[in-house]
Amino acid sequence: MRRRHGANVPRCCRNAFRCPRERGLYSAASGQTRSEWRTSLARDQSVTVKGSPVRSLQKFLESELSAEQRAAALQTLPAEYATRLGGIVLATETIPVHILNVLTAEAAKAKGETVEQFARRAGREGASDAVKGIYRFFALILTPAALLSKASSMWSTLYNRGQMRIENQTDRGATIKLLDFPSEAAGCARITGWIERMAELTGVKNVRVQQTQCYAKGAPHCEWNVTWQ
Repeated sequence: MRRRHGANVPRCCRNAFRCPRERGLYSAASGQTRSEWRTSLARDQSVTVKGSPVRSLQKFLESELSAEQRAAALQTLPAEYATRLGGIVLATETIPVHILNVLTAEAAKAKGETVEQFARRAGREGASDAVKGIYRFFALILTPAALLSKASSMWSTLYNRGQMRIENQTDRGATIKLLDFPSEAAGCARITGWIERMAELTGVKNVRVQQTQCYAKGAPHCEWNVTWQ
Protein backbone atom coordinates (compact mmCIF):
# COMPACT_ATOMS: atom_id res chain seq x y z
CA MET A 1 0.00 0.00 0.00
CA ARG A 2 1.28 3.45 -0.90
CA ARG A 3 2.26 5.47 2.15
CA ARG A 4 0.86 8.98 2.33
CA HIS A 5 3.62 11.60 2.55
CA GLY A 6 4.08 12.83 6.12
CA ALA A 7 1.85 10.13 7.61
CA ASN A 8 4.45 9.17 10.23
CA VAL A 9 5.32 12.74 11.14
CA PRO A 10 3.79 13.85 14.46
CA ARG A 11 0.96 16.34 13.97
CA CYS A 12 2.71 18.96 16.10
CA CYS A 13 5.73 18.91 13.77
CA ARG A 14 4.04 18.82 10.38
CA ASN A 15 4.00 22.61 9.95
CA ALA A 16 7.79 22.54 9.80
CA PHE A 17 7.56 20.56 6.54
CA ARG A 18 5.11 22.87 4.85
CA CYS A 19 6.43 25.06 2.07
CA PRO A 20 6.95 28.80 2.74
CA ARG A 21 3.87 29.69 0.67
CA GLU A 22 1.70 27.45 2.87
CA ARG A 23 3.22 28.62 6.15
CA GLY A 24 2.94 32.26 5.10
CA LEU A 25 5.73 34.71 4.47
CA TYR A 26 5.78 35.88 8.06
CA SER A 27 5.52 32.66 10.05
CA ALA A 28 7.17 32.62 13.46
CA ALA A 29 10.17 30.39 13.95
CA SER A 30 10.05 27.70 16.60
CA GLY A 31 10.70 29.06 20.09
CA GLN A 32 10.06 32.72 19.22
CA THR A 33 7.58 34.80 21.15
CA ARG A 34 5.25 36.92 19.03
CA SER A 35 7.11 40.08 20.04
CA GLU A 36 10.48 38.57 19.10
CA TRP A 37 9.06 37.35 15.82
CA ARG A 38 7.68 40.78 14.86
CA THR A 39 10.96 42.46 15.80
CA SER A 40 12.97 40.01 13.71
CA LEU A 41 10.73 40.72 10.71
CA ALA A 42 11.21 44.47 11.02
CA ARG A 43 14.97 43.93 11.07
CA ASP A 44 14.91 41.56 8.10
CA GLN A 45 17.54 42.93 5.72
CA SER A 46 15.89 41.27 2.74
CA VAL A 47 13.18 43.98 2.94
CA THR A 48 14.67 46.69 0.75
CA VAL A 49 13.98 50.05 -0.89
CA LYS A 50 15.38 51.51 -4.09
CA GLY A 51 17.96 54.25 -4.05
CA SER A 52 15.77 57.29 -4.76
CA PRO A 53 14.22 57.56 -1.26
CA VAL A 54 17.65 56.79 0.20
CA ARG A 55 19.19 59.70 -1.67
CA SER A 56 16.40 61.97 -0.41
CA LEU A 57 17.13 60.93 3.16
CA GLN A 58 20.86 61.57 2.64
CA LYS A 59 20.05 65.05 1.34
CA PHE A 60 17.78 65.72 4.31
CA LEU A 61 20.45 64.65 6.79
CA GLU A 62 23.02 66.87 5.10
CA SER A 63 20.75 69.86 5.58
CA GLU A 64 19.79 69.00 9.17
CA LEU A 65 22.98 67.70 10.77
CA SER A 66 26.58 68.79 11.01
CA ALA A 67 29.26 66.64 9.41
CA GLU A 68 30.20 65.35 12.87
CA GLN A 69 26.59 64.45 13.70
CA ARG A 70 26.15 62.62 10.40
CA ALA A 71 29.37 60.70 10.93
CA ALA A 72 28.29 59.67 14.43
CA ALA A 73 24.91 58.44 13.14
CA LEU A 74 26.55 56.48 10.33
CA GLN A 75 28.94 54.82 12.78
CA THR A 76 26.00 53.08 14.45
CA LEU A 77 25.40 51.10 11.23
CA PRO A 78 27.19 47.96 10.09
CA ALA A 79 30.44 48.97 8.37
CA GLU A 80 29.20 48.04 4.89
CA TYR A 81 26.18 50.32 5.11
CA ALA A 82 28.03 53.11 6.91
CA THR A 83 30.34 53.26 3.90
CA ARG A 84 27.58 53.02 1.32
CA LEU A 85 25.33 55.61 2.95
CA GLY A 86 28.26 57.92 3.55
CA GLY A 87 28.82 58.07 -0.19
CA ILE A 88 26.82 58.25 -3.40
CA VAL A 89 23.88 55.86 -3.65
CA LEU A 90 22.62 55.12 -7.15
CA ALA A 91 18.90 55.20 -7.86
CA THR A 92 19.12 51.57 -8.97
CA GLU A 93 20.71 50.36 -5.73
CA THR A 94 18.73 48.77 -2.92
CA ILE A 95 19.22 49.32 0.81
CA PRO A 96 17.55 47.39 3.67
CA VAL A 97 14.67 49.43 5.09
CA HIS A 98 15.77 48.56 8.63
CA ILE A 99 19.14 50.22 8.00
CA LEU A 100 17.38 53.44 6.96
CA ASN A 101 15.21 53.24 10.06
CA VAL A 102 18.24 52.91 12.32
CA LEU A 103 19.95 55.83 10.58
CA THR A 104 16.80 57.96 10.89
CA ALA A 105 16.45 57.19 14.60
CA GLU A 106 20.12 57.98 15.30
CA ALA A 107 19.91 61.19 13.30
CA ALA A 108 16.84 62.25 15.28
CA LYS A 109 18.76 61.62 18.50
CA ALA A 110 21.64 63.76 17.25
CA LYS A 111 19.22 66.53 16.28
CA GLY A 112 17.48 66.38 19.65
CA GLU A 113 14.05 65.60 18.18
CA THR A 114 11.69 62.72 18.66
CA VAL A 115 11.94 60.02 16.02
CA GLU A 116 8.34 60.65 14.98
CA GLN A 117 8.85 64.37 14.45
CA PHE A 118 12.20 64.09 12.70
CA ALA A 119 11.22 61.16 10.48
CA ARG A 120 7.96 62.84 9.48
CA ARG A 121 9.88 65.89 8.32
CA ALA A 122 12.26 63.59 6.42
CA GLY A 123 9.27 61.97 4.71
CA ARG A 124 7.91 65.34 3.66
CA GLU A 125 11.22 66.27 2.09
CA GLY A 126 11.31 62.92 0.35
CA ALA A 127 7.92 63.61 -1.25
CA SER A 128 9.07 67.03 -2.46
CA ASP A 129 12.15 65.43 -4.02
CA ALA A 130 10.08 62.68 -5.61
CA VAL A 131 7.84 65.16 -7.43
CA LYS A 132 10.94 66.86 -8.82
CA GLY A 133 12.49 63.54 -9.77
CA ILE A 134 10.98 60.08 -10.25
CA TYR A 135 7.38 61.37 -10.02
CA ARG A 136 7.90 64.61 -11.93
CA PHE A 137 5.09 63.63 -14.33
CA PHE A 138 2.68 64.19 -11.42
CA ALA A 139 3.56 67.89 -11.48
CA LEU A 140 1.23 68.25 -14.46
CA ILE A 141 -1.67 66.03 -13.37
CA LEU A 142 -1.30 66.01 -9.60
CA THR A 143 -4.78 65.57 -8.12
CA PRO A 144 -5.84 63.51 -5.10
CA ALA A 145 -7.59 61.00 -7.36
CA ALA A 146 -4.56 60.62 -9.64
CA LEU A 147 -2.24 60.24 -6.69
CA LEU A 148 -4.36 57.60 -4.97
CA SER A 149 -4.81 55.65 -8.21
CA LYS A 150 -1.03 55.33 -8.50
CA ALA A 151 -0.27 54.66 -4.82
CA SER A 152 0.01 50.89 -5.15
CA SER A 153 2.31 50.96 -8.17
CA MET A 154 4.39 53.77 -6.65
CA TRP A 155 5.00 51.63 -3.58
CA SER A 156 5.87 48.44 -5.47
CA THR A 157 8.25 50.36 -7.74
CA LEU A 158 10.38 51.33 -4.75
CA TYR A 159 9.89 48.57 -2.17
CA ASN A 160 10.32 44.82 -2.67
CA ARG A 161 7.83 43.92 0.06
CA GLY A 162 4.33 45.01 1.04
CA GLN A 163 1.15 46.09 -0.70
CA MET A 164 -0.38 49.55 -0.49
CA ARG A 165 -4.15 49.62 -0.85
CA ILE A 166 -6.64 52.47 -1.00
CA GLU A 167 -10.06 52.06 0.58
CA ASN A 168 -13.06 54.24 1.44
CA GLN A 169 -12.03 56.84 -1.12
CA THR A 170 -14.18 59.97 -1.46
CA ASP A 171 -13.56 63.43 -2.87
CA ARG A 172 -12.50 64.51 0.63
CA GLY A 173 -10.40 61.62 1.90
CA ALA A 174 -9.35 58.01 1.86
CA THR A 175 -7.93 55.18 3.95
CA ILE A 176 -4.45 53.94 3.04
CA LYS A 177 -3.43 50.44 4.14
CA LEU A 178 0.06 48.97 4.01
CA LEU A 179 -0.19 45.19 4.14
CA ASP A 180 2.45 42.46 4.55
CA PHE A 181 5.13 44.95 5.50
CA PRO A 182 7.10 44.72 8.78
CA SER A 183 7.38 48.40 9.68
CA GLU A 184 9.24 50.24 12.44
CA ALA A 185 8.42 53.56 14.09
CA ALA A 186 10.93 55.59 12.05
CA GLY A 187 9.69 54.10 8.80
CA CYS A 188 6.04 54.72 9.65
CA ALA A 189 6.73 58.36 10.46
CA ARG A 190 8.59 58.85 7.17
CA ILE A 191 5.64 57.37 5.29
CA THR A 192 3.23 59.62 7.21
CA GLY A 193 5.22 62.69 6.21
CA TRP A 194 5.46 61.47 2.61
CA ILE A 195 1.69 60.99 2.34
CA GLU A 196 1.04 64.37 3.96
CA ARG A 197 3.34 66.30 1.62
CA MET A 198 2.22 64.47 -1.52
CA ALA A 199 -1.38 65.33 -0.68
CA GLU A 200 -0.46 68.99 -0.14
CA LEU A 201 1.28 69.10 -3.51
CA THR A 202 -2.02 68.31 -5.23
CA GLY A 203 -3.19 71.77 -4.17
CA VAL A 204 -5.86 70.70 -1.69
CA LYS A 205 -6.16 72.48 1.64
CA ASN A 206 -6.19 71.44 5.29
CA VAL A 207 -4.55 68.05 4.76
CA ARG A 208 -4.79 65.82 7.80
CA VAL A 209 -2.97 62.49 8.03
CA GLN A 210 -3.53 60.27 11.04
CA GLN A 211 -1.99 56.85 11.43
CA THR A 212 -4.74 54.76 12.98
CA GLN A 213 -2.93 51.39 13.02
CA CYS A 214 0.77 50.59 13.23
CA TYR A 215 2.51 47.25 12.81
CA ALA A 216 5.36 48.49 15.01
CA LYS A 217 2.86 48.91 17.85
CA GLY A 218 1.30 45.48 17.48
CA ALA A 219 -1.36 46.00 14.81
CA PRO A 220 -1.62 43.47 11.96
CA HIS A 221 -0.79 46.18 9.44
CA CYS A 222 -0.27 49.92 9.11
CA GLU A 223 -3.16 52.19 8.21
CA TRP A 224 -3.60 55.93 7.67
CA ASN A 225 -6.70 58.09 7.45
CA VAL A 226 -6.20 61.02 5.07
CA THR A 227 -8.60 63.95 4.74
CA TRP A 228 -8.46 67.26 2.86
CA GLN A 229 -10.62 70.14 1.72
